[in-house]
Amino acid sequence: MGTPFHVELVTPERVLFSGEADEVSLRTDVGEIAFLAHHEDFVGAVDISLCTIDELSSSGEEATPRRCAVHGGFVYVSDNAVTILAGVAELGEEIDVERARAALQRAEQEVASGAPAAEGHEAVEGEEGAAALSPTMLALMAPDAPEVALRRAQVRLEAAGAAPAA
Repeated sequence: MGTPFHVELVTPERVLFSGEADEVSLRTDVGEIAFLAHHEDFVGAVDISLCTIDELSSSGEEATPRRCAVHGGFVYVSDNAVTILAGVAELGEEIDVERARAALQRAEQEVASGAPAAEGHEAVEGEEGAAALSPTMLALMAPDAPEVALRRAQVRLEAAGAAPAA
C-alpha cells in the first residue's frame, strides 16, 4: 500500500469523488500519467480518458480501483493532493452501458461514412507555421467531431468495464 493523499474529481454539477487514494492515473496533454503521494506540483489539460483512482477503504488498508470516464478538463497537483476539474465526467458504475454502446455505434458509422472531421481545426497557425492539434486540444476545440464522439464512447465503455457489442 502506498502513502495516501487527497483526491477530488469535480464537475460543474457535482463532486464525483472526494477521498483518500494511493494512486490516480489518467491521460493528459503530455501523455499517460500516474500520481502518487508527494508528486511534484503539476497542472495539465486532461484528455478524454479513463481515470483510475485507487481509493483507500475506510480502514485505510486496501485500495479499490474506482474507474471514471473523464471527457476533458484540467488536473492540478499540489500539497499532496490531486484535483481533477472536468466539464463532464462519469463514475463507471453510473454509466448506462446500452446508451454508451449506441453512441459508439453512431460514432463509428459517422467516422466510417467520411463525415467531416474537425473541419478547420486540423492545425493552428503560429510563428513557425502550422502545428497539428493534440487529441486533447481537438476535443476542446471540436467537441462534436465524429472522432471525438468515438473516443468519448470508447472511454465510457472502458470505465463501465463493458466491451463494445459484437
